[in-house]
Amino acid sequence: MISGMSAASFAEQLVAAERMSKDVLFKNNLDNSKAQIDAYKILERTLNQMTSNLDNLGDDAFEGKSSEISDDSATITVDSDAPTGVYDLYVKQLAQAHQITKSFASEDEILPTTGVVSIDVGGNTIEIDMAELNSTGTRTVADLRDAINNHPDNPGVQASLVRTGGQVELMLTSEETGADSTITMEMNGVDWGTQERIKAQDAEFTLNGIDITSSTNYLDNVIDGVNIELKKAHAVGESATITIANDIEGTEKAVNDFVDSFNELMTQLNQLTRSMGSSVLDDINDDKETDDDDEDDDDENSSVGEDQIGILKGDSSLRMLQNSVRNAIFNEAPNGMRLSDIGIEMGRDGKLSVDDDKLSQAINSDSASIKEMFTADGGYIDNINSIIDPFTKNNGYIDLKQKNLDSQVEQIEDNMTRHDNQMSQRYQILLAQFTAMENTINKLNTASGLF
Repeated sequence: MISGMSAASFAEQLVAAERMSKDVLFKNNLDNSKAQIDAYKILERTLNQMTSNLDNLGDDAFEGKSSEISDDSATITVDSDAPTGVYDLYVKQLAQAHQITKSFASEDEILPTTGVVSIDVGGNTIEIDMAELNSTGTRTVADLRDAINNHPDNPGVQASLVRTGGQVELMLTSEETGADSTITMEMNGVDWGTQERIKAQDAEFTLNGIDITSSTNYLDNVIDGVNIELKKAHAVGESATITIANDIEGTEKAVNDFVDSFNELMTQLNQLTRSMGSSVLDDINDDKETDDDDEDDDDENSSVGEDQIGILKGDSSLRMLQNSVRNAIFNEAPNGMRLSDIGIEMGRDGKLSVDDDKLSQAINSDSASIKEMFTADGGYIDNINSIIDPFTKNNGYIDLKQKNLDSQVEQIEDNMTRHDNQMSQRYQILLAQFTAMENTINKLNTASGLF
């Protein structure tokens, strides 16, 4: 062609110029819709986290108990209904599982071919007929061990072999501790020459001077809501002190988690619904530094990126959500208390802060009132959950927004596909026209060269 460009180049450049404005429009709309989808996902995760933290502020947070013991004679676990108090524990002896042995000359010693071996554990008995077990006259003590362990009516005894170098011991150990689980082993109704290795005995201990016996070392609900597992007997004159108290640290953590999730929600709503500004950017940078310091196992991003700042600023429902949650924080609880009464204040930046000393003192002095302000009907948990629920429930506000945005993305992608097809057709038309023109020009040039 005259310009020196091919027909394909002409057609390609014209199509590129013709499609540019729509390509930019489609890309902007697609990026914007996807950014909004991501923003709603981030917001949904934050709202769910706040709901979870509110649930953690339920009854258990204020009724939780902690336990301590002054030595290693026992381990203590407590339920929320355990009474607070101090208890003196003296462990006289631990419960033991009975253990006896029967000596054999060697592991290969042949068993008798006649007689009945009976094994009794606490009144439950099995019998092994040697005529049946050793009918071939080749069975050894190892076969007797297996016959005991595999017996369908095993009364609760474990058989094993202990090799002493010169001989072998058939050891029988009760599977249960306590004096009632005593083992006897007889041949034809007479003791078969067994030796006691560990005495069967109950645990004996005193709790605040009260004598208690138990067939096991695990004492379930010995005090309401208190479980004790005995580990070691005390020497005469020694004892342990058990202290059961309200779990102040657990309640403080639940309250601080609530404050953190509130602050995160307010920050995200500010970032998502406001235009870019220096203060908003500072918040983002602070959040990124925090995320870098505190790595999470959750692969999903939960913080707002710069490209999402103000992405939902046209959503008035989110501004209403923010105002409603903030107002709920300012309101009095049904018992007349406010968050400021327990050391929670809102700063000029709109974020909550906790006076740890004041919170701890409030929990220690009147945990029942604090529990009521959060958990009573119309309390903080009830009110905030009722505000958040329409946004996070199945087919709620966020679900519907995401579905609408998914439809928009699908529509935009369909339009982009149609646009690509139209431009491809347009390219073929232009290519055909320019190719024809190029052929005509070539013919004219050839004809003019004849003169």
